[in-house]
Parts: sequence; C-alpha cells; structure tokens
Amino acid sequence: MTKKTYRILYIEDNLENRILIKRFLSFEGFDVLLAENGQEGLDRADEVLPDLFLIDLNLPDMSGHEVVNRLIKRETTRTIPKVIFSAGSLQQVKENVPIGKPIFFLRKPVDIDKLADKLKFALHCPDNTKKFIL
Repeated sequence: MTKKTYRILYIEDNLENRILIKRFLSFEGFDVLLAENGQEGLDRADEVLPDLFLIDLNLPDMSGHEVVNRLIKRETTRTIPKVIFSAGSLQQVKENVPIGKPIFFLRKPVDIDKLADKLKFALHCPDNTKKFIL
C-alpha cells in the first residue's frame, strides 16, 4: 500500500524561507508548490487544489488574512485546511479571520524538526473547524 503524498501550497514572499521549507517538506514526503505573493497563491489555488495551504501573514501585495478570507469564500477551497505561518501573534489572526473555519496558526521561527508533524496534525485533525495553535 502506497502512502498518500500530501500537496501543500506555500505562499511566502521570502525566497530563503520558500527554499528551506520546500526542501525540508519535500524530504519528508510532501509535494510542495510555491507562490511568492498572495495573488499568485490565489491564482494557483484552484489550479492545484492542495491538501493544505501554508500562508505567510505578511505578504507584499495583500495580507495573509486577506488570502485566507478569499480562500474561505471560494467553494473549491473553503474546507481545505489553512495554516497561517507568522512571527506575529495569534491575536492578530483571531481578529482578522472568521471564526469556525479550518484555520491553524504556526509561529515563526518554527522548529523545523517538528514542522511535518504539525502539518500532518492540521491535515488529519478530526475537528478542523476550530482554530489551533500548532
């Protein structure tokens, strides 16, 4: 029996972060697709329909909150788990994202050795309608 390869769309403007996270998660068996700003991420979202979105909060063209809110409004991406990845606070996320949506928060800098497990938790969380700190 083959293991499912999870597809992640990582929306991040920092090139070094994109390279590091893609290399690590690819090594861990994830298929990681990249977008360097919010609009590119939104454009790719329906095209690739990932299993999970990993979204930087501070993007150059729009906030990660705006990306999440737009993804929630789309029928095709509404229920896909979204992980907001930021050095900011959970309070910022709570104030700007609708309650009751599959949103997770992962603080930067992340312990790279635990990142894959945290994303797997978000993918398999039995009740992904609440917000969690990973």
